[in-house]
Amino acid sequence: MQQPLGYVKCDSNGTPFVCHLKKALYRLRQALRAWFEKLKQFLISIGFVGSNFDASLFVRIKSGSTFYVLVYVDDIIITRSLTIVIDWFVRLLNDKFLLKDMGDLHYFLGIEVTHSSESQHLCQKKYIRDILDQCSMTDAKSVHTLMVSSSTMSKDDGECLEDPIEYRSLAGELQYVILTQPDIAYAVNRVCQFMHNPTTVYMVALKRSCSICMALLSLGFFFVHLLDCLWLDMSMPTGTKYRSLAGATNEVTWLLSLFQELQVKSDDTPIVWCDNSSAVAVAANPMLNSKFKHVELDMFFVREKVADGSVLVGEVPTCDQVADVFTKPLSVTSFTRFRNLLQVFPVGKMGEC
Repeated sequence: MQQPLGYVKCDSNGTPFVCHLKKALYRLRQALRAWFEKLKQFLISIGFVGSNFDASLFVRIKSGSTFYVLVYVDDIIITRSLTIVIDWFVRLLNDKFLLKDMGDLHYFLGIEVTHSSESQHLCQKKYIRDILDQCSMTDAKSVHTLMVSSSTMSKDDGECLEDPIEYRSLAGELQYVILTQPDIAYAVNRVCQFMHNPTTVYMVALKRSCSICMALLSLGFFFVHLLDCLWLDMSMPTGTKYRSLAGATNEVTWLLSLFQELQVKSDDTPIVWCDNSSAVAVAANPMLNSKFKHVELDMFFVREKVADGSVLVGEVPTCDQVADVFTKPLSVTSFTRFRNLLQVFPVGKMGEC
């Protein structure tokens, strides 16, 4: 780092000195890492333990009190089982760092949080409105489904956009909306496959996703309820389906480990629903090994999880396959039905869940 003009000091050989920083400067590449390490050491010094399953999560469990701290750069969410512990922690944090207490959590990284007596509910109403303003669609008509179920799309459809920046920016912003609106995942991921050379046809499809966001806004706030089961759709050969089943089981295992670390217990065993009877049979029956010699051995850990009771694997009829929302365009009836089964509801219906 060069010395400022007008104040240049040199050694006896005329070589300019360099600055020795006492702390990382804002916007330097190493600043974020240095800040996180400093905050981490402080949290550890007062009894927190870094999570083994989420690097940004810190947990403190003492004397029957459970305390969680979630860190995103310099934005921090804290929650606890005892209110008095919050006040103690904020005072300690304020003595060590300059902070601004924003009070109860209402808005964080584009996600709005509303509170009820039993839980918190997430939505991105403001974030969606900003997207609609950005693409001049605040007065657009809403649609009920993201894609026409009979449509087929090709990379050669339509004319190439002269400036693809708007398309790519809008697609990226809609990817973030999927956090609280998983029902738009298929359409958004479909149009994202053509980011390198978007056409006018795909811009229309992308803005259709914005139109259904308009429909979501008309319903008010939404929340996503964490299910005790996972729906898996695999329209592919059985061996590949079993690999997908293993991947889904891996995600469930990670969630269970995280919940255990958070001292959160569930009386229900997670269920992975699959619409392929062969994959379900292989997960439960080791005698079928001879037919799956081409599948890597590490994929068969699903059987271990089923055997020890950590996870259940069940078969679901194709007509009831909720994961179709993520894999194909659907009719209005099917789309609405599966979205409700995903537990994505307006706040007004929360009591019915």
